Amino acid sequence: MVYAYTAEQIRAAEKPLLDAQSSTDELMKSAAHAVFEAAEAMLAWPDPLADLRQNRKTLLLVGKGGNGGDALYAGAELALAGHTVDAWLAWGSAHEPALEAFRNAGGNVLTDVPEDLPEYRFAIDGLTGLGGAGGLDEQTGQVIQGLADWYAHVLAVDVPSGIDADTGETGEFHVTADATVTFGGWRVAHGLAPECGIQLLADPHLADGQSISDNLSPFDAAAMLHRAVPGDHQWPDSLTPLTATNVPSMEPRFHDDKYSGGVVGIRAGSDTFPGAAILTAAGAVHASPSMVRYAGPQADEVVRALPEVVVTRKLEDVVRVQAWVFGPGTGTDSTARSELAYLLGREEPLLIDADGLTLISLDPELRELLRGRAAQTVLTPHDGEFVRLRNAEGISPADRLAETRALAESLNCIVLRKGRSTIISNSRHESEGSVIDAGTSWAATPGSGDVLSGITGAHLAGAAARWGNDAFLLDTQPVVIHAVASALAAQTEFGMAPARALAIAQAVPAATAKLHQFSGLPAASTQR
Repeated sequence: MVYAYTAEQIRAAEKPLLDAQSSTDELMKSAAHAVFEAAEAMLAWPDPLADLRQNRKTLLLVGKGGNGGDALYAGAELALAGHTVDAWLAWGSAHEPALEAFRNAGGNVLTDVPEDLPEYRFAIDGLTGLGGAGGLDEQTGQVIQGLADWYAHVLAVDVPSGIDADTGETGEFHVTADATVTFGGWRVAHGLAPECGIQLLADPHLADGQSISDNLSPFDAAAMLHRAVPGDHQWPDSLTPLTATNVPSMEPRFHDDKYSGGVVGIRAGSDTFPGAAILTAAGAVHASPSMVRYAGPQADEVVRALPEVVVTRKLEDVVRVQAWVFGPGTGTDSTARSELAYLLGREEPLLIDADGLTLISLDPELRELLRGRAAQTVLTPHDGEFVRLRNAEGISPADRLAETRALAESLNCIVLRKGRSTIISNSRHESEGSVIDAGTSWAATPGSGDVLSGITGAHLAGAAARWGNDAFLLDTQPVVIHAVASALAAQTEFGMAPARALAIAQAVPAATAKLHQFSGLPAASTQR
């Protein structure tokens, strides 16, 4: 697993190494070399404005602290490697030994705001340090925007400036990086802030072999991080990109049949939203080798689109399921409310989405039924739905990770909070929760959430069939599969383009197989 730590924990891990240094800035120079290696890799990327730039320079954005020193030492290595490098001291001063090394290597120091921004094809952000919080000043923000306007690639040191390392929250003016290189251990922001770009981890060390990671314990981690689509760039072996580490196998076991692998029941759709039933069922069908049952008014439409699904019109007629999905397109009338109350009273794990979440936020009695369930319940709100649930429970607004944990605790459930960065928090598990960066935003299309509900419901049913209703039933697998499927669905022979939700559902089998490729595992499992 991949663990993330707070800024305070990283500082504590660095301190023994700083105290043990045998030469000036030994640890900083080791970190800076990792920045240099990442920069060299990025400088090989195509420059979309190569024909318009005369000098194709590199700009260092330098603050007063350690990250500014990292940028300057890395800039010195770039200058010695033959690159033209300018350093802008944004606030007039910088780490002196690093500044001297940069000058001695042939780097050019700017004390005034850089004016020829079109000439910079690449920039290194070393403005603020690990503990930076709040946005940047307007002048600095204008420089950053100018670089973006001229398509300069940006590498951030540690965390993009203007982004809180512990929460991922952004100020009005902040850096949006193409890649971020960090040291020793991941920060929480690397999962929560897409502005980090491609996340890279290095492990600076001293001459005697001591490294920052030696002083970090997974038992103290603030969260677990994953990235669904890691990107296709090549990086030096010393840099580890953030990837998805939890790779599923949906291959049936030797003696499995259509029932034993986990049957999922779905109540979705209405006369107003008939497509929600088809999309939710399609997500489940493509995610699971086992049976999918549908109960609702769109029974005819569902079986016409998906003949594999066993359909009925009434919940009470459904037998032998290991998990339920309720809510996409069901409406919020009294019938839907009664159906949700019925499912909350059953013993199987239950996923609630969309209209089901609206009912939960509006009805205190339903929330009490939810709170008192013995079986696991999964809520899958997007940010807007989350706010309504949070307010209904009287939870004070906080950063995205903290308030998600608070809602899971308050409702005694699992909260899967959807977004480019998805958060999973389980009130019944000791872990601080998981954060999954999708790696792309192609899933942001109507109906995509219905597909995710179907995928997740199928995985819940599979886990319950194998390990029982009381097992820890939900991990990152459905979210990662959905994100990869969205990226695959968006691929065309000419490049990436928007894909409809049904195409995402149809790409789920390919995504499941591809995840094995990401992890280095064979597409076919040998586990029985």
